[in-house]
Amino acid sequence: MFATDISLKYGTHQPETILETMPIEEASEIIKEKLRDEVRQELECEYGDRLYEAEEEASNWESRADDYESDATCLAKSIREAFESASFEDAKVILQRAMHDHKDYF
Repeated sequence: MFATDISLKYGTHQPETILETMPIEEASEIIKEKLRDEVRQELECEYGDRLYEAEEEASNWESRADDYESDATCLAKSIREAFESASFEDAKVILQRAMHDHKDYF
């Protein structure tokens, strides 16, 4: 393989230049490979961006789920504390405090 062939095969020459210089079979293979690489890079970029966005969205949903779980745990503890309280008035205060602390749900 001549130096010009190597340059054409691995360089950044335009398809017209490759077709003018090399036999059609070799030129078509080189051009196909360059096009495959170009399309592959474009797809990787596009789907990489989409994948990043999907991961970000999943992370946001996971964070919201963690927040809901934490709130549910706190409310459950308040309910248990209210059941175990000494009087109805104490239970009422505990539950009102829980409702105030988690007013987004009430």
